[in-house]
Amino acid sequence: MPAFSSNESICLPIKFINDLSQSQDLSETLNLISFWLPKIIESDRASVCLGNQPEHTLEVYALFGNNAIEAKTILPVKGTMVGRVFQNKTLEIQNNLLDSDDLDCLKLHQGGLNSCMDAPLQKLGNCFGTLNIGSLSTGAYQHQDAVMLECIANWLANYIHSQIEISEQKKRAETDPLTETSNRRCLTTVGNEMFQKWQNDSQSFAMIMIDIDNFKRINDCYGHHAGDQVLINFSSVVRQVIRKSDHFFRMGGEEFVILVEDGGNSIAKHAERIRQAVEEMSVQYEGHHINITISCGVTVVNKQDHELECVYCRADQALYRSKQNGRNLTTVI
Repeated sequence: MPAFSSNESICLPIKFINDLSQSQDLSETLNLISFWLPKIIESDRASVCLGNQPEHTLEVYALFGNNAIEAKTILPVKGTMVGRVFQNKTLEIQNNLLDSDDLDCLKLHQGGLNSCMDAPLQKLGNCFGTLNIGSLSTGAYQHQDAVMLECIANWLANYIHSQIEISEQKKRAETDPLTETSNRRCLTTVGNEMFQKWQNDSQSFAMIMIDIDNFKRINDCYGHHAGDQVLINFSSVVRQVIRKSDHFFRMGGEEFVILVEDGGNSIAKHAERIRQAVEEMSVQYEGHHINITISCGVTVVNKQDHELECVYCRADQALYRSKQNGRNLTTVI
């Protein structure tokens, strides 16, 4: 670990400190850090990795410059330099990546880099991530660079950790604890944002309202624990079918909503894929095979809608028609 000297000092750009103090969330904070690091310690790449527990992996959450290892890449702790830094809580320098057998070092070298340096991010002795910089040059980083990166990492660790805690608290407040889908509160937030984009930029979206058919009968026949398992399995199946850009919410009980960006002519087919996937699933509970179906109500935002509630009411009407017409149907209005 680099030794600190009492006469050493670090100068940070005022704009960096100002930008950091005004950042609104964790993502913005990490992007700011990766943007400014190469300007503080001359580098061709900077990234911030955060640990994923209990998977024993690290994820590249923010990146600036050379993209030999892209943002959102999942790296194993074992067999990587960044993982070793994370595990041992000790800064490392590799000034000739060609000499390393570590997976991340090999990837960085293949992407044109020749030196890298990683520093741990720690809070109360627990490492939760790393700061990482890389250079196209061999032998790029010296003792003073290590002192500077470690000092910056120690300074930023408390700030980043606080942002992580805030982010996790917000996620818990917006997540249904049983199904781990977003909750009704989150639907209001995301839905209003999408409706605002529709009004300002004509970015269309659709709403799929879903109700599990005869759910009360499941609770009455098998018990509420069985009903909970049905909700959990149903949510898991839906998450496998929907697109990454879709937003999935539990309204309460057995009622769910999906908001689909750029909802168009294919929205009915999309809802049908979900309905069919649920129809094919089977929940195993205490020796019983529980099969379920769902009814779907689908609508796309239009020029007559003056608020999100208009879209919601129309989707609800479509769902009601599916129920009236025998259930296990998709109705589009």
